[in-house]
Amino acid sequence: MKEHSAIQYVELFHLLLLDQLGRKLDKRFYVLKGGCNLRFYFRSFRYSEDAELDVDQEYPKEKLQDRVESILSSVPFRQILQTRGIAIKRWTDSKQTETTQPWKFNLTVPQYDLTLPTKIEFSRRGMDPGTVFEPIDANIINDYQLSPILLNHYDPHTAYEQKLQALITRSTTQARDIFDLYLLINSGVDVSISNHSLKNRLPEAQSNALAIDFNVFKSQVLSYLHPEYRDQYDSQSVWESIVLNVVEAIVEG
Repeated sequence: MKEHSAIQYVELFHLLLLDQLGRKLDKRFYVLKGGCNLRFYFRSFRYSEDAELDVDQEYPKEKLQDRVESILSSVPFRQILQTRGIAIKRWTDSKQTETTQPWKFNLTVPQYDLTLPTKIEFSRRGMDPGTVFEPIDANIINDYQLSPILLNHYDPHTAYEQKLQALITRSTTQARDIFDLYLLINSGVDVSISNHSLKNRLPEAQSNALAIDFNVFKSQVLSYLHPEYRDQYDSQSVWESIVLNVVEAIVEG
């Protein structure tokens, strides 16, 4: 059995759970978003601590909860995790509301004398346009020696606008949103904004981006980068260049 880093075990758990969800839920009713979308489809080298999805508002809350928890409680899923060296020490489904349905986990793996926290959360605020149904990047699937996994996910432009929205609306600005915007911009995403309400708030996005200094980026994001990139981005001048790149793209948009 191939060994992984702690954050890679968390990612492997996300992939295995998403695979099982695809067998229990109608794929038309949910879509992958956020950092996992960028990593699994757009070759982001930032690992995600949690997995985020949108779910159609018409999909019953109780039905979603029942399907997810039937997977978590099933012996076959536990056995699948066990063959990969992962065990769920504890999971909770507290704080389920009409707008969000989260599940929190404490995972254990044999070679780490600690629990690995993670979360999967479904937002019930509706699905945005711009979804694509396709397999997760083959390089990631091959790294973990998995069978192909097909999901609905958001296209690059939709992901870009969602990240801008997050940069504007989070109660606490997150360095990961700025970094993810930078990766999308460098991939050639269309930075023009058609959503008028979002366009009117772009100055807030610029201001929030400029407020995050290198120390915040280093504490929040650097350890989640693939190891071969950490030294490259462990630099105040590089971070300042990233922020400038994002601000310029926002102005262009």
